[in-house]
Amino acid sequence: MSVSSTVVTRDAIAQFAGEVFASMPRVDQRRWAEVYLRGLLLVEGKKSIRRISEDILYLPAHQSLQQFINQSPWDWDPVRARLVRYAESLGTPGAWVLGRTAIPKRGERSVGVARRFLPEAGRMVNCQIGATVSLATDAGSIPVNWRLLLPPRWLEDPELRQSAYLPPGARADPEGRELLAMLTQMTAGWGATPAPVVGDLRHVEDAAHLICALTGRGMPYALEVDGSLNVLDGVSVRTSSAGSRARECLATAVEHFRVLHGGRGTEEETGRRLNVVSSSVRLAGDDPAAPPVRLLSGLTPRGIPVRFWLTNLTDRSIADVMDRLRLHRRSQADLRVLEEDFGLRDFEGRSFRGWHHHMTMVSAAYLFDLLGTRPVSRTA
Repeated sequence: MSVSSTVVTRDAIAQFAGEVFASMPRVDQRRWAEVYLRGLLLVEGKKSIRRISEDILYLPAHQSLQQFINQSPWDWDPVRARLVRYAESLGTPGAWVLGRTAIPKRGERSVGVARRFLPEAGRMVNCQIGATVSLATDAGSIPVNWRLLLPPRWLEDPELRQSAYLPPGARADPEGRELLAMLTQMTAGWGATPAPVVGDLRHVEDAAHLICALTGRGMPYALEVDGSLNVLDGVSVRTSSAGSRARECLATAVEHFRVLHGGRGTEEETGRRLNVVSSSVRLAGDDPAAPPVRLLSGLTPRGIPVRFWLTNLTDRSIADVMDRLRLHRRSQADLRVLEEDFGLRDFEGRSFRGWHHHMTMVSAAYLFDLLGTRPVSRTA
């Protein structure tokens, strides 16, 4: 439903803002947070700081609002922890969904910007990359944690570090390690209700490290992987073997797999369904004592494996696992809604702190919308 199609009262936004932003230590910070939240919800089109100031306050207060987003030292982690609790009030999450969003930028001064090859776009794009973990509920997928993926040059160049106000602890970790850090923060720091971790790791270079860490911690997962991922036979422990690629493992042994007739399979973009086959494997480099996991693949009608998934949900049916995996596609669609309707791409500042503040506010606005009280423009 469009943000501009229903009605909200001022008191609803004010009450939500008062609770979600209660961790901000100063009254003026909480006041500006409510203004910014209201702007993300009510301003039509591009949600720039100037437009929020003029449309919500009818005052040229954009400098104060800019200071709140880009320079104010309020901590975004307690706000995100509160968003987790609100999101869980919409129902027990069906999954924690790993995602990423590319934010195109002009120039080279926006924090973390770099020219990158985007597999989803099939071309080089000058952009920021935001990694996120969303809670997938019946109402929607709410991004509750964010990381800005920093190219190494942003940490190695003193001028860039200073221009973006990068904190001393900022690091250019690979995407998998950033995702693991977010998951750890949510479990150990925020007390989030555990749920299976799902996502697409085909283009994550350190995917194996992330999966091994999840296995070692006993965290349930169902993850799409590249066919080149190194795996070992899960029936006989062959710790001395170098293993084989998932694609080769399935391609050479496909005649020994039992096609799961009657399973739901996965839906390709064309709507065609695939047969799903399963094999017990171990991750190369994993603890030899770790239990085997399940390698799944979708087969074309000619028996050729074309997509690959790993899961340690070995006590679940294939149909249930595939349902969980489909939550990633829905979550990516929800991220596009945040881009189009809630200002995810509209951050105009250059600072590291400002980027995290803006993303936190965007998540808060989307969550407020999902709670059921949906706003319209001020003139409605």
